Amino acid sequence: MIERWQLETNTFHLPIGEATITLEDVEVLFGLPVDGLPVAYPHALKDYRGLHYLHMLQRLTGFHPVEETALSGASHLQLTPIRQHLEAMYAEITDDSPPEVIDRHTRLLQLLMFGGVLFPNTSKNLVNMRFLHHLEQLDDLPGYSWGAAVLGYLYMQMCRACTGTQRDVVGFLPLVQVKT
Repeated sequence: MIERWQLETNTFHLPIGEATITLEDVEVLFGLPVDGLPVAYPHALKDYRGLHYLHMLQRLTGFHPVEETALSGASHLQLTPIRQHLEAMYAEITDDSPPEVIDRHTRLLQLLMFGGVLFPNTSKNLVNMRFLHHLEQLDDLPGYSWGAAVLGYLYMQMCRACTGTQRDVVGFLPLVQVKT
């Protein structure tokens, strides 16, 4: 599909005509909200680096990766240690678990969803730690325009692949599969 992607118009040129992915598609097909607060990073996080994010991760989720290599660069964390931690934690979750434990578990699952499904990168094993900001208040998550952010990210990744600045196409690819 990347050969059919047109940078100028953000459309696919197909034998049957042009097609594009719209905000309505994102909302109707996948239930991701397209109205609401923008998915943006607060200015306060601009200077955060690995250690800051690790402290924030531990405070919000109770998780701290054992290996320092789990942190990639200044703001990315490998998904594998998160998956392993969740598998171990799953046995501890019961109907009697306190809300704090459930919230920590939910935040880790959200990180997996952000890095593995909605905003994956070419390694397919990293999540941007900047998403931790959005996980501070779990009740606020539905108020953000996740659909617009996912679509914008997918368009950016399609353009990068089309121009040759990256080899693989990443993003929320079910949008491409369903629409085209």
